[in-house]
Amino acid sequence: MVDMGSGTQHVRPLRRVAITADVYQSLRDAIFSGELRAGERLDVQGLASGFEVSNQPVKEALNRLALEGLIVIKPRSGTFVRSLSIEEMNHILEARLMIESYAVRNMKPPTAETLDQLQALAKRLGHIASEAPFAYLRYNEVDIEFHETLVGLAQNPELLRLYRSLHSHYVTARAYFSSAQEKALANESDHEEIALAIIDGEKRRAVTLVESHIVSAQRGIRSVFH
Repeated sequence: MVDMGSGTQHVRPLRRVAITADVYQSLRDAIFSGELRAGERLDVQGLASGFEVSNQPVKEALNRLALEGLIVIKPRSGTFVRSLSIEEMNHILEARLMIESYAVRNMKPPTAETLDQLQALAKRLGHIASEAPFAYLRYNEVDIEFHETLVGLAQNPELLRLYRSLHSHYVTARAYFSSAQEKALANESDHEEIALAIIDGEKRRAVTLVESHIVSAQRGIRSVFH
C-alpha cells in the first residue's frame, strides 16, 4: 500500500521479496554445506513444492545464484550446481592471489573500526576451527567476510565486486570436501598473523602472509583432489 496523503510515499515491503531472500539463503547454505552436490540438477517445481512457495521466488533465487556463479542454468537442459575442475580452482586461486596481494599492497589507511573487525574475524575463525564438531558452514561465512574485508582495504568497489565473484566459486568448491578435509585446510593461525601485521602497519609482511596463505590453500586443494 502507498500512502500519498502526507506528500511522501510509504511503501509496505512485498512479502515475495522476503520469500525470495529466504529461498536464496536456504539454497546457498545447502550448496556451501555440501547438501547440494556439484553437478546436481535443481528442479524448480520440486524446490517450490519443498519450500511450499510458487515457482517465481525459486526462479528469482536461482537467477541470483547463477549471477554469483554458484549454479549454471543451461537452456533446454536444466539448472545445475556448478562443478569445478582442479584446473579451474587453480585459476581462481591464482586470480585471488593477485587481487588480495594487490589490495593489501595498495591499501588505504584503515580505520580503527576496520582493524577491530579484522582482528575479531580472525579470532572467530580460530575459535570455530577449534570446536568439535567442526562447523563448516559457520567457518565458511566468517572466512568470506575476513577476506572481503582484506580486499576492501584498497577501497576499490570494482575490485571488491570482482573478488566476491571469484571467492564464491572457490568457497563452493571447498564445500564438496568432507568436513575432516575442510578442517585440515582451515589454517586459522594465518588469519590472525595477517590481521596482526596489518594492525602493526607492517604492509610488506602482510602481503607476504596473504600470498603464503593462498599458496598453502593451493597445495591443500591439490592434495585433496589427488
